[in-house]
Amino acid sequence: MARRSKTNPMLTRVCTRLRNKKSLTWTAAKKIIPKKPGIYEYIEKRRNGTEDTRYIGRSNNLNRRLREHLQPARRRRQYANRKLQAIPLKNLRVKWFETKRPKKYEGNVISCYKNKFGDVPEFNKIRGTHK
Repeated sequence: MARRSKTNPMLTRVCTRLRNKKSLTWTAAKKIIPKKPGIYEYIEKRRNGTEDTRYIGRSNNLNRRLREHLQPARRRRQYANRKLQAIPLKNLRVKWFETKRPKKYEGNVISCYKNKFGDVPEFNKIRGTHK
């Protein structure tokens, strides 16, 4: 008899929370991003209307961290920041959810993404460390 794998309920809740959030344009989002801990996702909206997740991250201050990704001074040092800067702001979208334990849940969200699409988001890959 085949053994069925159990889905981790916490993992399902976390993934569903982010998946059900509506993505906002960067212009609209930057006005309402909370200064609280949480998980965030940068998304690129393509010309054909599809949306591709480019980066998933965590922060103890979502407002500060989401802005840092787009600051020119950080562009030189971090791969994901350089890549996000290359996306025109009109095509950049973001969504997030607040949680008191972002470090705990970030890996879960990336795992959900990997399970669904077979790989981690493109900008989460740094020098081939994720497979």
